[in-house]
Amino acid sequence: MLGRKTFEQREVDQAKTMIAALVAGRETLAEAGADPAALAVVDPEFFTGLTLVLDRPFVHRVRSVLGKGPGALNELELIVASILDHDRVFTVGTVLQYAEGTSFTGLVPGETILLSAEQFERLAVGVFAELEELFVEAV
Repeated sequence: MLGRKTFEQREVDQAKTMIAALVAGRETLAEAGADPAALAVVDPEFFTGLTLVLDRPFVHRVRSVLGKGPGALNELELIVASILDHDRVFTVGTVLQYAEGTSFTGLVPGETILLSAEQFERLAVGVFAELEELFVEAV
């Protein structure tokens, strides 16, 4: 598929619904009395893996719309590339800029990516906001 400069609001809404359903399933487990120690082990794996689900519907976004500066979508790209290409070690290359102090996750280059629910939520909110601002055309 070619790079995309726009997405339909429907596509963003579908992704929001999908992510919300997965997070709600995890919350249902916790509310049902799942062992807190087990959740403490599973949660970082779950939320780290969920970044791949968050990225996939929009993987063909073009950088000319987004730019190379710090932001949620570029941070997501760095996280996904680190998971897939660097054994989950957060790696910042030379193409995209990353500012730890203003990032959505607070990841430090070189650390193993194990996202908390809070880190993932901040990232997802930022990703959807940037998608709607930069890629969804006003109707």
